[in-house]
Amino acid sequence: MFKKFLFSLFLLYSFPMVNATGNTHEYKDSSECKLENGISVIFMETSKSDLLMVALCVSAGSTDEIEKEGVANLLANILSQKYMSSRKENATQPVFESNFYTGYDQSVYYLQGKLENLDVFLKNLSELFLESSFDPLEIAASRNLVEQTIAGDEQIDRMLIKKEARKSMYWHSKYGSSIYGAKEDLKLINEDDIALFKKKHYTTDRVTIIIAGDISKNKALDAIKKYFGDIENTSSSLERLQEPEHHGSVVQITKYSDQVSVPVIEMYWKVPNYRNHREQALATEIYIKHLSDMLQKSLIDEQKNLSSIAFSYSFWNYDYGDFCMTVTAKNSDNIDEIIISVLSEIKYIASTALTKNQADAASQKLFETSKMCGKDPLEALDCFSRKISAGNDFEFVKKFALNINKYSLEEVNKQAKEIFGKDPCVICVIKPQSEITGASK
Repeated sequence: MFKKFLFSLFLLYSFPMVNATGNTHEYKDSSECKLENGISVIFMETSKSDLLMVALCVSAGSTDEIEKEGVANLLANILSQKYMSSRKENATQPVFESNFYTGYDQSVYYLQGKLENLDVFLKNLSELFLESSFDPLEIAASRNLVEQTIAGDEQIDRMLIKKEARKSMYWHSKYGSSIYGAKEDLKLINEDDIALFKKKHYTTDRVTIIIAGDISKNKALDAIKKYFGDIENTSSSLERLQEPEHHGSVVQITKYSDQVSVPVIEMYWKVPNYRNHREQALATEIYIKHLSDMLQKSLIDEQKNLSSIAFSYSFWNYDYGDFCMTVTAKNSDNIDEIIISVLSEIKYIASTALTKNQADAASQKLFETSKMCGKDPLEALDCFSRKISAGNDFEFVKKFALNINKYSLEEVNKQAKEIFGKDPCVICVIKPQSEITGASK
């Protein structure tokens, strides 16, 4: 259900997108407006094509839950199942693709099909948004699907150790919890919990509708007003906790697994996010690209026991940002020495100030990489919808291409020292089960 797209946002406005059939879709322009009831509308204008995508983004996720965990995700599953059931019952429905997901900060529902599907898409999405009746049997069926997902994750040792790492990093807030919720809580969630969460958090001021296609804005806006314009104006405040600093000490988690043949080391750092610390996050992303290139050259060449280094990171969240470095060793010899060696190299690079040329090169590589990512329009809209978060960042996202080239070199070097001059918050090591006798998974 959950995919993590790390595409640079400016690609949505500057580069051609190519779908699976080879058609080119250039995102020529984007604009935003608001309905009188507070719903935001974003248009992504494309070149001539019969492909249309419509997304309903609601800034409501698992961080909005108070007591029972998993309500937001269960709600998205129920609405998804309702929608699929209605399609099966209605033979006149056109054939098109759909996807639904929820996260820590928002839930997104989007549909992909032909231009002539616009009216049907908006009608379907408005019905989902207005849905207020939840049958216990529907809840039970969706709960079963979520429990199957949780059971599947529990069979993957990499997922389990990531879960432990997250709990350690985000000990103070919902960001340390699972989006799926605890199995014990899922059993307690009833129709009243679902209805109350939806009524409280699915409000018009938290909604953004995104239209992507070669369609008249006026025509699209008229259709949106037809299905969403008369919805009552509602609002709710975002009361998510500001995540405090990590407690300072490094937490090391070791797990033995028969799912790996060589050791895997994961190191986690907290980083600024684009919601609250935009200049710092921008500088950090540029530095991470530089760090990646430098480590690939130094560690892989010099440290003969390493076979790969990979990175994943997230800046687009309300109250947190994180960076994970994954190191795969060729064998289990001297794992502690490898960790010390890797961290020493990172700190050394962080202490050596980037030159303007180095920072420019890192910025340009981010720019160039973006041209190869998200070429399918569906991926582009998916990426955009995940980062726009109910319209709160539209102007910033639209100007991202300009911002990436207007970085502060001083800020890049400052963030390098502040973040990577320190040890990571969490270090996880997964070793082959065969290395010990009688070890439990």
